[in-house]
Amino acid sequence: MADASPLGWTTNFWSVEGETIRPLRKGIMRETPWPLFVNEQEWLTLIATPTQLELLAVGFLYNEGIIESLDEVLSVRVCEDPEALIDVRLVGERLLPLKRTLTSGCGGGITFADLAASREPLPLTQQWSPKVIYRGMSNLLASVAEPYRAVGGFHSSALAEPDGTLCFVANDVGRHNTIDKLAGAVLLHDLEPRDKFLLSTGRISSEMIGKAAGLGVSLVVSRNSPTATTVQLAREWQITVVGYCRGQRMNVYSAPERIAGRMEDVSGE
Repeated sequence: MADASPLGWTTNFWSVEGETIRPLRKGIMRETPWPLFVNEQEWLTLIATPTQLELLAVGFLYNEGIIESLDEVLSVRVCEDPEALIDVRLVGERLLPLKRTLTSGCGGGITFADLAASREPLPLTQQWSPKVIYRGMSNLLASVAEPYRAVGGFHSSALAEPDGTLCFVANDVGRHNTIDKLAGAVLLHDLEPRDKFLLSTGRISSEMIGKAAGLGVSLVVSRNSPTATTVQLAREWQITVVGYCRGQRMNVYSAPERIAGRMEDVSGE
């Protein structure tokens, strides 16, 4: 027997230590297919945790370049009965891309944007204290500690204020989905992302850095690593990418000028 909740699904399982088997009960992460309809046309299926789905749909459309602002969205409807789907109505007719590129995201992220497309480099005007970055990551981990203990198996991303305070947190089985949910929150909650930084618990893929660039976020921080393509794109776009942010340590892979601190002189080595 299993119980369902929006985030987790509670079920029986068996814990084995050595040769001792114990029956236990715990939550595991939910993952649901959501066909996305745009102006009554079925476009694609998003695989996502069934929370913040309106934000996911709007953010996905924004990150894929289908919409440029919330003014283009007439309505967003999430249906679960008789079948699960997300129905979005947009102003005017839309030509939806047909070519799909599966990405490396755990949630089956799909992108149609050309990662090699040129973007204007972001200005190197704002500096961030390492203490603020550490504080932001600590706040993110604290905010998801309870559901992670109960369920686990999900990624989290957040937008943080210049002092490290979190202004919005998104959780999902797919790390790319969390960025789409953040983009949806930016549009639906009228947030200004350019003076904030982005935090993530997952690996920073090239698709994720592209989504961050689309939002105008100049600092992206993760507990895990970026990919090589991510670093190359971030250096081109002057986005500061921070990986392995754990405790009071972190690695800066691009645009280190934004990190306030004393740079050691290693020219003599």
